[in-house]
Amino acid sequence: MAFLDTLLTELPDKKVVLVDKKVRPGGHWVDDYDFVHLHQPSIVYGIASQQLEGNWAKLLFTKGMLPWVHRASKQELLDHFQKFVDSKCESGQVEYFPECVYDFSQTMDENTKVVTFESIDGKETYEVEVREKLVNGVQGECIIPSLNPPAFPVDENIKLMTPNQVYDLVDPDKSEEGFLSKLMLAALCPGKTEIPDKANRHFVVMGAGKTAMDTVVFLQEKLGVAPSDISWVISNDVWMLSRENSQGPFGYVKALLDHNGDKDKAVLALEAEGQFVRLDPDVTPTRFRFPTVGKEEIKVMRKVDHKIRRGRVSAIKLDQNTGDIVVEFEKDDWVIPKSSNKEHIFVHCTSPGPFNDKASDGVIFRSERDLTLDLLFAPPISISMSCLAKLESARQKGTLDTEFGAELLGIDGGASANKVLGELIQSVRLASRDVSVNVEFLDELKSSITQAMFVALVDKDPMVGVEWLKSNRLSMLSIPGFKAGIVEDLELIVEKGKTLGSDPEKLEMIRKVAVKLEPLRGK
Repeated sequence: MAFLDTLLTELPDKKVVLVDKKVRPGGHWVDDYDFVHLHQPSIVYGIASQQLEGNWAKLLFTKGMLPWVHRASKQELLDHFQKFVDSKCESGQVEYFPECVYDFSQTMDENTKVVTFESIDGKETYEVEVREKLVNGVQGECIIPSLNPPAFPVDENIKLMTPNQVYDLVDPDKSEEGFLSKLMLAALCPGKTEIPDKANRHFVVMGAGKTAMDTVVFLQEKLGVAPSDISWVISNDVWMLSRENSQGPFGYVKALLDHNGDKDKAVLALEAEGQFVRLDPDVTPTRFRFPTVGKEEIKVMRKVDHKIRRGRVSAIKLDQNTGDIVVEFEKDDWVIPKSSNKEHIFVHCTSPGPFNDKASDGVIFRSERDLTLDLLFAPPISISMSCLAKLESARQKGTLDTEFGAELLGIDGGASANKVLGELIQSVRLASRDVSVNVEFLDELKSSITQAMFVALVDKDPMVGVEWLKSNRLSMLSIPGFKAGIVEDLELIVEKGKTLGSDPEKLEMIRKVAVKLEPLRGK
């Protein structure tokens, strides 16, 4: 949606055919659990032309809330995207086809003029003439529990729920008391006609990401579940961004530069500054997947004492002889004896989310006719999509600095816009955020390098790109007082890269970008 918004703002005469397998606009938010909220501020999410947080004065005077504190609910997010699509359909810029799918096995080259897609039920087939480009917007599809069963077997008699079903357990009349919904009772406890006493149930939350964190908090605060009645299966501990103190994902980049690419020292320094947070003081996280949490959430999560850290679950079985529940791991099983006299309810939060393992070669501008949307920078994700649309519109307008791009690529006689973008604007690999994995220095800093490359290529005048970022509500540069420090960072990357043995050709390319962006020094 952020891509479409910027594209149609820049190229208002264009028309987009939007194929969406969901029943309404909103992607994974359509099927997500109802207690979900953005974990980052609303001010840097959604589409650039419409404030997700709403009117700032109204927030301040009716809710007593600062705009950058607002975190949109599921309904606010769905309304935000629905309003956008409705307005573009009314203007004639977008033709929207919900509950339809496109088969990407179709060949897309310079000779392809017509492609087809069909309704999910297979009853309707549509043909569309591709006059500009086919845009693949499913690379970053968020895989969520409500639509994806666990990747491991679970015996039939095991009580397994998704976070969506956990939300349905709230009794509307007694939610403050935290009772289970009578409506869901039959599914949870077959043959029982009364709501089970809170002392006779135990929730096992499986997952280490933001979905699991939200669920652990929701169980305690909305369902009234005691921390002692929650077990938390954590495959890998993750570093979290502090909602109150974080400088966003670029804080990690700054720390890496300060510590010569040493990830361990960088994350510990960020923790000391209050920017990074860990769940348990005695457990060092091995992952950095950008969850943002508030101090009150951390307090609630830390109340859960029983955490199982044995790796990933491989199966959940019911021992037919003893009645025990056996949670299998690669090396060491966890046995829940029948004698515990508890109704054990497993909550599936193990889907990969945005880390969907879809193969990516990093290429975004694949050809003159084919574009794949993927992340340029670390989350929040919306600014990546908006920047891609800005680059595509600049390509069509002929304002890209292709001469400079050809110089960076060492191509005499110039290069096409698509060649420049295809080689120099590639996706960031979030898998490199695994602290335990050794990744080349420049790969760790790719978000910052790509941001500089965007500014250098989007126009011959570097001020055009940086001013556009400052005016874009999705960019961190739009926040008053936030300085990019692009030139200074590039110079430091070159200096550190030489010491760490990075590719000399890549370092020379970065140096040339820094020279072009000299007018941005201090900005």
